[in-house]
Amino acid sequence: MLSAYAMRCSSNLNKLAMMSVAPFQLYVWPQRLLMLGPAYASAQHRHHAAQIAFGLDGPVIFESPYTGVHRADMLLISPNTPHAHPAFGALAFLYLWPESIEWLHFPGREKGDVVPLPFNLRLRAIAHCAAAGDAVAARSLVDDLIGESASSALSDDALVSRAVALINRSLDGPITLAAVAKAVHRSPSRLAHRFREATGVPLRRYVLWSRLRTATEAAMRGASLTEAAHLAGFADSAHLSRTFRAMFGVAPSLVFKPGQANVTFCETAANT
Repeated sequence: MLSAYAMRCSSNLNKLAMMSVAPFQLYVWPQRLLMLGPAYASAQHRHHAAQIAFGLDGPVIFESPYTGVHRADMLLISPNTPHAHPAFGALAFLYLWPESIEWLHFPGREKGDVVPLPFNLRLRAIAHCAAAGDAVAARSLVDDLIGESASSALSDDALVSRAVALINRSLDGPITLAAVAKAVHRSPSRLAHRFREATGVPLRRYVLWSRLRTATEAAMRGASLTEAAHLAGFADSAHLSRTFRAMFGVAPSLVFKPGQANVTFCETAANT
């Protein structure tokens, strides 16, 4: 069942569609990324994150080398699955990290490859609102797609908050679970358990997310890719580009080019 926000989005859809916004809207959490914007053609590729895709104005088409062409209102592409798609229309992509609790409990994940998912047409109304820059709509859309309240599923934890603060102060150098655990006076195994429980992802995945977030923010403020990479603890701009592409299947220039994207970083309860 869709949230009440879908009903309000439906009535405002025509007005929001006429708003002037950047081509891409991105909403980033430690365990997921929501991207909305024009489709971009891609040859066969694969990426680490699971991907849920649907068209803002009609069905989507993806091609798998194993199961052929898939055309559906919404498709699930499992982690590290080869796929390709043509460029047409506007799309919504929700990426879920395979190490996240959300992916562990996602219905249909065991099927693998590229598979259709049940779809409610009202999701398009919410997606258009999110594409126009409405962060509340973005959160509502994610809640509907993963089948639970994404904003309330994560717990607040003072220990994890201290660990997060330490990570964010140390991004320009190496960060290990052992070092963070020692700093907050816990065993690595205990901290690892508490961290994943509070954030939805393992600590090492959160560190990578934080590095990508820092590099993105720096680049969008005008830093070069090399400057952004060093600030976030990557060896160089090539390392940053490879990591970004491996995570999302696209080059960072899609996000870093001025005027190309609006990015909203959404925090979990443990980050506040």
